[in-house]
Amino acid sequence: MGGWLFADSFLALMVIFLATISFVPSLGGAVSSTSNVGNIAGGSYIKGLNLVYEDFDPAVIRRDIQDFERAEKISLGSQVLYAKIVGGYDAKTEPANKGTFRALLYSARIKSSDLTEFAEAKIDLGTSDKLSPTQIVLRLTLSGS
Repeated sequence: MGGWLFADSFLALMVIFLATISFVPSLGGAVSSTSNVGNIAGGSYIKGLNLVYEDFDPAVIRRDIQDFERAEKISLGSQVLYAKIVGGYDAKTEPANKGTFRALLYSARIKSSDLTEFAEAKIDLGTSDKLSPTQIVLRLTLSGS
């Protein structure tokens, strides 16, 4: 009887675990201008788009997304499903929330621009002292076929 109780309890815990884990698509792959972006934004990702910017330029962002679509043979005009925006900060002179604030401002610029690719995107913010205070990393997952 005790064995069945243990087995049923284990099964219940597994159901709860599987119900609570996230099945968010993985990101990674293409990197622009900073070699350690994969380490900054999170580790072992197989496919996705990582971009590093110092300035906000919607035309450059759109061009970089289109270049990625061509390289990965995804349909042009794909939508961004998920975007993680990581803001840099200097750990010696400012708190980490400065990086988050920079990421928030970049997010607001994206949403208020004519970048229709981000119309339905879920956007998360992050911060990293491995980036300079002028850098922003965009980690994108695109809907493509």
